[in-house]
Order: sequence, then structure tokens, then C-alpha cells
Amino acid sequence: MIYVKLFEVTNGIFKNQCYLVHNLYEGILIDPAWDYELINSYLIENGIVLKGVLLTHGHFDHIDLAGKFSEENNVPVWSSNEDAAKFQLEYAKLQFVFHLQKIKIGTFEITPIFTPGHTSGSVCYVIDNNVFCGDTVFIEGVGICSKEGAEFLYDSVQFLKSYLPENSLFWPGHSYGQAPGKSLGYLMLYNIYFQFESRKSFIGFRTRKNQPNY
Repeated sequence: MIYVKLFEVTNGIFKNQCYLVHNLYEGILIDPAWDYELINSYLIENGIVLKGVLLTHGHFDHIDLAGKFSEENNVPVWSSNEDAAKFQLEYAKLQFVFHLQKIKIGTFEITPIFTPGHTSGSVCYVIDNNVFCGDTVFIEGVGICSKEGAEFLYDSVQFLKSYLPENSLFWPGHSYGQAPGKSLGYLMLYNIYFQFESRKSFIGFRTRKNQPNY
């Protein structure tokens, strides 16, 4: 049985949602940030041995505690090589993921999906039927991006729609009103970016003036 533990954390300005995927014995952190004591206390109190850290992308609010958890627990940090290079990620145990090439971390099997758009090396991670999507997809929308990034982001969303089962649950890095853990079926109904079938319309809408960050 796989459990998803949500940590809502903040540095006073940025509010993030980071996650621990775990069973009764071991776990993986996704985008740990801001509150080391909160996250580490949960690991200790529940007897969970940390096996690795997954980074969805290289922005500082998603990598804030990756190095600390890696060093304290002697575990790898996984990232795309694109974002590792762009954001100069330097961890002693840094490892790279590749599109749809499954990796094993402890007893967990993870499928990385490259979803460029928000950053050039953004990755979603599929564990069981859970999709940890960083800032690629929010329940309410998609991540902020340039016009060039929006072209890639359109393809990323189209790929997620075609590749994932409808019952896949999305766990984004931020919330703008809706709770995380909604299904692909829900996003198809209520997330407008999942309804576009035209690249031009998607790009125009995502890069319109006076829009929210999602």
C-alpha cells in the first residue's frame, strides 16, 4: 500500500505543497522545501527510512531542502539533466532521470515523464496512480511560462492526456483554491488547459495579458 503525505509549507512569501510517498517502512520526498523540522519529524515519528528525493524542476522553492535531506540521509537526488545544468544543481549524489525510463528507488517504481514548458527540464513523476507534477500542472491551470515555453507546455499537456489513465491523481506544487489529488478525469472537465485541442489557442490563452499565475 502506497500513501501520499502532503506537507503545506511556506517561507512567508512562497507557499508550496511538497510530498512524501511512503509505505510502512520507506519513503521518497518530492520537492521538499522550507520546513525541515515538519518533514523530518514525520519521518522519524512514523519510522520511515528516506530512500531518495525527486525534483520536478530546478526553481529554488522546489529544491530548497533537497540537499539537506540528501546529505542527512545519504540518499540520491533525482532531476532532469536539463534543469540540473540550467539551475546549476550540485549535489554529491545527484542522478538523472530520462523520459519514460522507469527507475527503482527502494521498493518504489517511478516513471518520469518529461513535461517541458514551465522550465525546459520539468518532469512529472508517476508512482502507482499518483502524478507528482510540480509546476507543470495545477488543479486550476498550468504553470507560468514564456510564449516559447507555452508551445512546449501544450505538447506536455497533450501527452499527459493521452498517456495517463483517467483515474490518475495529480499532486501539484501549489494550490490556487482546489485541493490536490484530483483525477485526470476531473482536470479534463474543470481545467481549461486540458480542453484545448489547438496549439495556437492554448498559447494565446496562456500568454494573455493580466492573467493569474496559473
